[in-house]
Amino acid sequence: MEYEREQEFKQHIISLLEAHDWNVDTEVLDDERRGRVDIVAEHPAVGCVAIEVKRTRNYTTRHIAEGFAQILNYRSYTYSDHDIDYWALAPGFDGEIRPYRNRKKRHMQVRNMFRRTLAELKLGMLSRRREAIAFGKQLDWCIPLRDPETMTEDDLDTINEKIASREWDASEYDPRE
Repeated sequence: MEYEREQEFKQHIISLLEAHDWNVDTEVLDDERRGRVDIVAEHPAVGCVAIEVKRTRNYTTRHIAEGFAQILNYRSYTYSDHDIDYWALAPGFDGEIRPYRNRKKRHMQVRNMFRRTLAELKLGMLSRRREAIAFGKQLDWCIPLRDPETMTEDDLDTINEKIASREWDASEYDPRE
């Protein structure tokens, strides 16, 4: 399904989460009111996930970069009402790709590169196709939005170990240095 506006895509995600027993808060401000996370969802089997939603038409780099910057900033803020375990970006990529040679292969390469870049930053990517938050390319590194109670402690430990094993910590990065 295609969404013309970010709000429609965000509402789709919220509806999906609520239909599967996630407690959902939207437009969540940090304690100092510097940033506003689009979705904070909590499920007893998984924990708390913060999701920033971006509508990225035709893989427009501006929206992707904006999403990266926002989530990296938001992750450094304090949210007293939420103990956030995982951070994810939900890029609303177009399902239809503009015509160019080898478009399907290129489309998949871009998504995989994007997902891997987020994983290196210790972030997840919401996959509309899988209806899960992926923390890398492996299928077992995902938190399902549908039936999250199927996650075991071992599943969460695997994801947490993968996140912890990432060498670069964006929270230590200061572009002014």
